[in-house]
Amino acid sequence: MSLHRTMTRLAILGLASAAALAAATHPAASAGEEDRAASPWPAPAAENKPWTRWWWLGSAVDEKNLTRELEAFARAGIGGVEICPIYGAMGAEDRFIDFLSPEWMKMLAHTTREAKRLGMRVDLTTGTGWPFGGPMVGPAHSSKGLERIQTNAEGGKPISLDLPKGELQCLIAYPESGDPIDLTGFVKDGSIEWTPPPGKWTLSGISAKAGIQKVKRAAPGGEGFVLDPFSPASIEAYTAAFDKAFRNFKAPMPRAQFHDSFEYYGADWSPGLLDRFVKDRGYDLRSQLPAFNGKGDPDTVARVRADYRQTLGDMHRDYLKAWHDWSAKHGGITRNQAHGSPGNLLDHYAVSEIPETEIFRHVGEDQIPMLRFAASAAHASGGRLVSSETFTWLGEHFQVTPESLKEAADFVFLGGVNHLFFHGIPYSPDDAKWPGWLFYASTHMGPNGGLWQDLPAFNGYLQRCMSVLQDGSPDSEALIYFPFADTIASSPEKLPLFTIHNQNEWLHGTPFYQSAMDCWNSGITFDFASDLMLARATVVDGQIALGTNTFKALVIPAVKRMPVETMEQIDRLARLGARVIFHEKETPRSLDVPGFHDREKRKAALNVLRVHHLDKVTADLTGTLTQNAKAASESMTRQGLRFVRRKHAGGYSYFIVNRAATAFDGTLTLARPFQSAALLDPWNPSKIRILTTREIPLKLAPLESILIRTSSDRVLPGPAASAPSAATETLPIQGHWTVEFIQGGPSLPAKASLPTTAAWTTLADPAAANFSGTARYSTSFPLDRIPASGLRLDLGKVAHTARVILNGKPAGTSWCPPRVIDLGALAKTGRNELSIEVTNLAANRIADLDRRKVDWKRFHEINFVNIDYKPFDAATWPVMESGLIGPVQLITGP
Repeated sequence: MSLHRTMTRLAILGLASAAALAAATHPAASAGEEDRAASPWPAPAAENKPWTRWWWLGSAVDEKNLTRELEAFARAGIGGVEICPIYGAMGAEDRFIDFLSPEWMKMLAHTTREAKRLGMRVDLTTGTGWPFGGPMVGPAHSSKGLERIQTNAEGGKPISLDLPKGELQCLIAYPESGDPIDLTGFVKDGSIEWTPPPGKWTLSGISAKAGIQKVKRAAPGGEGFVLDPFSPASIEAYTAAFDKAFRNFKAPMPRAQFHDSFEYYGADWSPGLLDRFVKDRGYDLRSQLPAFNGKGDPDTVARVRADYRQTLGDMHRDYLKAWHDWSAKHGGITRNQAHGSPGNLLDHYAVSEIPETEIFRHVGEDQIPMLRFAASAAHASGGRLVSSETFTWLGEHFQVTPESLKEAADFVFLGGVNHLFFHGIPYSPDDAKWPGWLFYASTHMGPNGGLWQDLPAFNGYLQRCMSVLQDGSPDSEALIYFPFADTIASSPEKLPLFTIHNQNEWLHGTPFYQSAMDCWNSGITFDFASDLMLARATVVDGQIALGTNTFKALVIPAVKRMPVETMEQIDRLARLGARVIFHEKETPRSLDVPGFHDREKRKAALNVLRVHHLDKVTADLTGTLTQNAKAASESMTRQGLRFVRRKHAGGYSYFIVNRAATAFDGTLTLARPFQSAALLDPWNPSKIRILTTREIPLKLAPLESILIRTSSDRVLPGPAASAPSAATETLPIQGHWTVEFIQGGPSLPAKASLPTTAAWTTLADPAAANFSGTARYSTSFPLDRIPASGLRLDLGKVAHTARVILNGKPAGTSWCPPRVIDLGALAKTGRNELSIEVTNLAANRIADLDRRKVDWKRFHEINFVNIDYKPFDAATWPVMESGLIGPVQLITGP
């Protein structure tokens, strides 16, 4: 959890020399400064660093401010930006630039040139706001919502029916027996007049309304209808506007085009659906309109609706593929957030080179299977990067603490992410009054949010973690089949969307989810496979090969439905020597097939194959995986540790986090054997200690993390780890402290003297309670001698980050607890001058603005809302404790 937590705990184990750690704690230290030939750290790259979503409010940007912000990002350790134009700030309308206009393209060209100069990269949202759409989208290519038509009629009785607004797709009269009648010829001026023949009739139809949604949070020049997300023809027409804008573009192209999560609200129809349905499902949807509209046998209703959902999902995949191919034609790649779509998320993520997941508010291990969808898609396609929109609404504005950011980042790493995007930083010109231009749904990572001052230390941590997590390839043991047919088998009328926010409805509690969590809790690594992915799998030396990975076993959860083609592939893999495990509490009598057409014939064929594999059923998944499939199980999970394991050229890499509520203090035995192991502190790249024993002594506080890189065939170079020792002594720093406010506002409180450390919000000066910024706490202490065993400084409680300067030289930066910094060679005998520069969050200053009713929330569209999407007002917030609370004390011993 802490900037120095790993350093501290390893120091207690005797793994740190004081001099090496003193140099390593400086935020500017970089793994790139080391001798790469001898270092277990991978070579650094821009993609190792965190990137940020960069909202261009009103696209009211200029070259001077673009350069200023990019240079600040580069200095802070940010590796790239994703440009997302959105609505603007009030009062800046004269600066607005229309999206894709020549002036806008000029600003983009300046940005990509400057980013290249700074060693950064640029991604671009293919549009403004979200989802795709704009003024170039007419009704024909806009998103469409269907209206169902269903009524009864009796023979000989005239019927007059006003039809829903929109374009009629079909209208058919179905008798109790006999042939249906197409009624579209009877429609006139939006209504139908018809007298049915004798008998009872059901009239069923579909009408589709175009232009049902406008772009959400659109930027100037980007307003307009949302695109039809099920039509490749629509994306081709849409991107023609980009082709025109980029025709004379002379600057570096963006690395990737970005598609945000599926938020095409109400879109559930496309003009090509009826023809595609016949082609893919084997029958005409118009022959089963009553069932599609909910009338008749419940099983038939569910099957027809599942076929419709499958078809729309396939059409959205084609839409994404058309977008991807357009980007590739221009030399770019794509990043896609597939979640929220009505189709198979694995297949939709897999269209892009960089699948992107996200976390929203909640950080908990029940979300791990959801995160693994994006990672599995990348792994199945041989992709190297898995990105994440990170910190969205992690807490209320200006109150998200550094420690919660570290916990969230580690959590997405555990879910398979290795390319992290902040959500995010708004562009804000230098003449904007504090707190500058803001975005309503983010953790503000920019200069005015209270996190910026010491962000380089956190960014350095993230960069070093991601350099290891991007290196090599994943090392997964089990391939778990995702039964999408079961996911879409229910019969509600509304098109289901599979989002991050409703995963408890469609994912949690399913047998598939339980299989994944059984593996997770047992320390068995895993990926997921869709029907399409499984169809590409082969067998190599008895293991299942998919993408660049091999798996010890294929796990089939307790599915109810499965396509015959998938069972045929499972049977083929088993005959080639792959181990297949059916994870079920009891052997089912038979499986069913999805869909309506020819179901009895397909079901019989399915179960002929199924009966050949009844001996592969087990209720004990993890036992079968470890004992029969010889899958590696990491025992550390039984002690609350969670991990990511990857293969590299000479061994394995581990990223380990203690997610237990208590400290881990013991020995770690890795499931992968090694000749030597390097223990790496991601906060401090110079601190490398080598072990050659199988058991690794380790202490990790709750939420603390560490990296381990092993070698299978050689002893890695570096200092050997010494035996752990717990002999320490604490010495309180006594005497007065001065507090001097050095930067921030709304004004700088007066300098103060304190008998001991205390929050500056307790000072008598009323300005201190409203202050957000940096204050310097200073004191001095005597040392008779420098302990041979080392000297560390425990800051106690800090709100919220701190830089330590000893005798005029930087000792380190503390991002979060525990606040222990190695003083290394900086301490001296005699009098030592200690300064601790503490920076707090912006909450108190924001609250002061609202209490004084300062008009600072002036943005178009949604303006600025709180975490519950209500108007933001911090006037009633209590004062947030800020400063160096302590106690501050010296620690001697290793």
